[in-house]
Formats: sequence, structure tokens, C-alpha cells
Amino acid sequence: MKFEAVRDHLKDVPYMGVDEGWELYNFIIKNKPKTILELGHAHGASSIFMAAALDELGAGVIETVDLKAAEGRSPNLEKLAAELGLKSHIKISREINSYTWFLKKKIEEQTKENFCNPIYDFCFVDGPKNWTIDGFAFFLTNKLLRENGWILFDDYKWTHSKHVGRESTDGITIRSLGEDEINQAHIELIFKLLVVQCEEYSNFVVQDNWWAWAQKTRMGSRKVSYTKKAFKSD
Repeated sequence: MKFEAVRDHLKDVPYMGVDEGWELYNFIIKNKPKTILELGHAHGASSIFMAAALDELGAGVIETVDLKAAEGRSPNLEKLAAELGLKSHIKISREINSYTWFLKKKIEEQTKENFCNPIYDFCFVDGPKNWTIDGFAFFLTNKLLRENGWILFDDYKWTHSKHVGRESTDGITIRSLGEDEINQAHIELIFKLLVVQCEEYSNFVVQDNWWAWAQKTRMGSRKVSYTKKAFKSD
């Protein structure tokens, strides 16, 4: 599906602007990922931009995860996908608390002989923007991301202090956070302290201080060994 058709349909749908939608669309057209993981989609604009690119290529599926409570948004992703005829490229999952539980189940599905077989070519992280959830999500997603696959974080400089009207974000109660937690950009911390320092990643790009890209350029070791040892009884 051509970008212009999707752009016009999404003109009043938050939260992704035309420029970001164009970047996502063209990234997919250029890199041709077959399997995409999206963590957080809100109303679904980002999902639709990506699905339209997959439709234009003629192949590919997005597995996208959000909260069960977000299903009532108007419009929601289910409605947009049906309106644009893109349902075949989108597989929606909804969790009660966070997408880390979805990732746990996906890792279980992909684990054979003590190794998680990666399945995704691209992952777009756009969720609660919190160190606890998204830092852990990066660790889990890394197990599912194929070699040479890309990961993209949205909201690089987003802080809780600039959104004081929010009571909570995906299970994280704002009033329970310390002052330094409220004032620091959690995605920036995750990118600098976890992603950039992970030896499997390179080709780092921070785009307009709002998106952060990294490519998984090599896989980690697959060696697994166990030693069985019983407790000694008195």
C-alpha cells in the first residue's frame, strides 16, 4: 500500500506524526524485514505505517503488543487494520500488565535444547518509557532478535517530569518514583547503559534526540552446561 494512502487515513490518529511514519515506512521498504516485533502501539498508527510497507513489499508480519486496557481506544488498531485491509500483516496481542510477559511466553515458544531461536528482524519499542519495564524488555527482546536485525526505541528524551498529569504509566506509579527517576530520560539511560554497552550491538544512531537505533551485528555464545548437585543433609 502506498504511503500517501495510509498518511491520509491516519491524519487525525495520534501519536505518530507523518515524518516518523515516513521514516518507518521507508526503513521497512529498504530493509525488507519479514518479521517485526512492536512493543506498544497505542491507537496503532505506527503499526499501520509498517503494515502498509509490508503490504507494498508483498510479505511480512508484525506482532504487536499492548495492554488489554488500551483496546477501548478510539480508534484502535483492530479498527484501523480492518478499514485499510491490512489485517493479514498484523497480529495483535494484549496483556494485562506489560509486554514483558508476552516476551516471556515467546521465549518459551522459541526455546529448544536450552537455546532461544530468534525470530524477529526488527523491533520497535514504544511503551511505558520506564527503566524497569523497558530495560528488562531489551534483555528479553535481544534473545528474539536475529543477527543483523535492528531495534528502535521511541521517546529517547521523554521524562516523567514533563508529563506530570499522568498518574501511572503501564503499572509504574509516578508518585512512587524518586526525584531523579522522574527527571531523567529512561530510554536514553537504557540506550546508553544497556544497548550501547552490549557487545552484540553496533551501528548506533540517535535521530533528532527522539529515536535511537541499534543493529545486532553478532550473536552471543550458545554454550550451555549444567552441573547437578544435591544439598547435603545433616
